[in-house]
Amino acid sequence: MESFVGGPWSLPWSPTACSSARSVIRDVLRQWDLDDLVPTAELLASELVSNALRHSSGPLRLTLERVSGLRCLVSDGTVDLPRPADAGPDDESGRGLLLVDMLAARWGCEVGPEGKNVWFELSGDAGDPCARGGVV
Repeated sequence: MESFVGGPWSLPWSPTACSSARSVIRDVLRQWDLDDLVPTAELLASELVSNALRHSSGPLRLTLERVSGLRCLVSDGTVDLPRPADAGPDDESGRGLLLVDMLAARWGCEVGPEGKNVWFELSGDAGDPCARGGVV
């Protein structure tokens, strides 16, 4: 399959960054005929963007790559790697990376000269919970 790359798109360093990322994802995935991945990609990208806003510093960017499914990268200007939180049952936050781990086919992070990329991949059948061993 031919690979396509979209972006990077600069995101504002504000709470509107999550909305901007979701808008880009909707537009690009529909152009790439990956409509079934939109809800999961929006959710996971929102989690990564929100984490960057909370724990990092700018610049904030989004890059999408079409491989066999989708690879989404959220980049920020720090080299501090994300760490899953140990959220308790009453905590209102701290579950973002757990969601990424549960819903993405793969995820990880890479440190480069301008900061880090936290990424996730979704397969073309990510909209089907049975494809990941989930229960319907």
